[in-house]
Amino acid sequence: MNTEISFQKSGPRDTARYVSATTVCEEALQDSRWIGLYWSASGQVQRENVVTGLPGLKPLEFPLHAFELEIDGQDLRNQWELVSSTERPGLRAGTREAVVELRHLVRPVTVKVITCLDGTPFMARRLEITNTGTAPAALSRVSPWAGMLWNWTWGELPEDISEPFTLGFFDGLRQGSEGNFRWENLPAGTRRVEATNGHSGFGNPFFMIRNRISGEIAVVSLAWSGNWSAEFWHDPFRDLSNQPARGINLGFRMGPTGPAPQRVIEPGETIVTPETHLGILHESEDAVIAAWHQHLRTSVIPARPPGKELYSIVGRVVEEPGPWILKEIEIAAEMGAQAFMVDAGWYGDEFGGWWDRRGDWQVGSWMPGGLKGCRDLCHKHGMLFGLWMEPEAVGPKSKVLQEHPEWLMRSDGNRVIAQLLDLANPEAAAFFQREVVRVVREHQVDFFKIDYNVRIQEGGQHRRHGFSESEHWRHYETLYATFDQVRREMPEVALENCASGGGRNDLGMMSRFHYACESDYSMFPRSIRAINGLTMFLPPESLCYYHNHMALAHQRADLDTHLRVTLFAQPIFVGFGAQDADRSTPYFEKTKRYIKLAKDFTSPILAAKPVVYHHTPGIGLYAPAPWCVLEYGAEDRSRGYVGLFQLESQAGDFRLRLRGVDGAAQYRVTLDNHQEIVRISGHELRHQGLLIPAGSAMTSELVLYERET
Repeated sequence: MNTEISFQKSGPRDTARYVSATTVCEEALQDSRWIGLYWSASGQVQRENVVTGLPGLKPLEFPLHAFELEIDGQDLRNQWELVSSTERPGLRAGTREAVVELRHLVRPVTVKVITCLDGTPFMARRLEITNTGTAPAALSRVSPWAGMLWNWTWGELPEDISEPFTLGFFDGLRQGSEGNFRWENLPAGTRRVEATNGHSGFGNPFFMIRNRISGEIAVVSLAWSGNWSAEFWHDPFRDLSNQPARGINLGFRMGPTGPAPQRVIEPGETIVTPETHLGILHESEDAVIAAWHQHLRTSVIPARPPGKELYSIVGRVVEEPGPWILKEIEIAAEMGAQAFMVDAGWYGDEFGGWWDRRGDWQVGSWMPGGLKGCRDLCHKHGMLFGLWMEPEAVGPKSKVLQEHPEWLMRSDGNRVIAQLLDLANPEAAAFFQREVVRVVREHQVDFFKIDYNVRIQEGGQHRRHGFSESEHWRHYETLYATFDQVRREMPEVALENCASGGGRNDLGMMSRFHYACESDYSMFPRSIRAINGLTMFLPPESLCYYHNHMALAHQRADLDTHLRVTLFAQPIFVGFGAQDADRSTPYFEKTKRYIKLAKDFTSPILAAKPVVYHHTPGIGLYAPAPWCVLEYGAEDRSRGYVGLFQLESQAGDFRLRLRGVDGAAQYRVTLDNHQEIVRISGHELRHQGLLIPAGSAMTSELVLYERET
């Protein structure tokens, strides 16, 4: 594995060096602070005599500390001493961890700074915080990783230093804004981005920072599912000639947020923070995203169970009692789908639709044959069987609410703030964990979907040892532990993460689920624009797309375009319309064709973890854009496909230069609109490209390519 961990002295300072692929980070204990010394994107480790003078900035003047922690109202940025520096195997196979243990000289606290390396240019940092005292300790604020990313002194600066940094991030906090990735110039001072809905989305704690001076790109993301904040500071100090008085510097901090304290730590207790994932690369945007995806596949997103690498799904909410849902399974099989999911509404003593009886996770007697009947019918047709659950929720007519109203999340003394289980309550947490495991095991599901449809904002609170503790941290400790158990005890089950669409697609959830919902707002062109943006962050095989989720979605584009979006994530068809419709019509025949095309060509590429090429990056959801063009290519450049989606009527023709081809090979290229098949060299495809003629707005072209042997 292309990694190095070493501990040594640099003058009087104890230092730690981490090298993973081309990324180098070196840190040291200086002036009782654990600080960052330098980052490198070239893989070169600085000479010993150079390191002695780094970072060349004063810790009293700049926030150089490599993590931030506030306990009992005290900012613990300094007053640390080194206990030990060791190495150990990482939690995931093939990774290794550096462990720097620090003891605070004022507070009875020790911190293990754990940095995980996996051979990609990205590293992950978490803290293990132990209360070594005899009284509870209140954690108010923490940034598992922080500090300086870049700094240049005045003598090193180029002449043009205006707007040296741009920030790429997901600009969206409301449902339906998933994938709105955009870039903005970072002004001098501090830029803060945060999520305050009570969960990590509908944007994500994921950022790209482009350094216009050096050409490097930094990527940083927080694996946390509750509220969070990130700050990026660009030194504002200038001299009388309006030049940077202290050079040009960029630093950051990022962590979970909430009313303090976020977590009360018992005497002798150790808690673990969320991870921050970070790396700096000197590569093109495509190459940075490809390396980031490889990091997520290696160290975050679990591999799918064998035989469930990718499959087309039909998923239906139980809309009424009776055998209706069984008919949907028959139609799904006829259409060629590979899986069927019973979505919301299957539970409760009486039929109550999706909302009323959440929490009573017993199969309704009004479902003929129950879930077993659905499962048996799926398996009879050779399809996988899946099930929906919103395990944190409590419906207004549920028995669990009538019997245990004290389990609801509360704040302001005893005010109920949401029909949601308070997972910081031990009894509610035990019920939650027991029911999730029971439902998955009892119904013998092949795949399992969770949902989360509430906005709790600052969330609930508990009185604990004289503190009013925020509920968030313990809530996610319970949620994470539960799905760690599900994956450990039932590794054959594929897991889908959903939260009103993509409301919790952070790395904390993605480390426990195999794929996640792109968005509930799946109408064209928002659908493909969202996938285009989200694949800046998540690998495409880890996204699922709900086709026909909105009743009028089919009216927003021509049928081919509407169906082509399904090829760019795991497709979930929300039915096909009326059950008594004639399924020999062009609509059904074309839908069958795309389901088969996915099975035969595009899904195998997706399942093999493709490289993503963004031909139109940064267009977000709303920026004017004539085209949205997205290419997925096999890693060995043997085949791939491109969707060219025309968004405006006056778009003009598009010159498509394929990026996933080998210039020395010959390719068979299919232009799907007219089934034109041509044979062209990879060199010509990369450099001259294909001229794709514009049509009308909300239309598309699909290009498939395969290397000839």
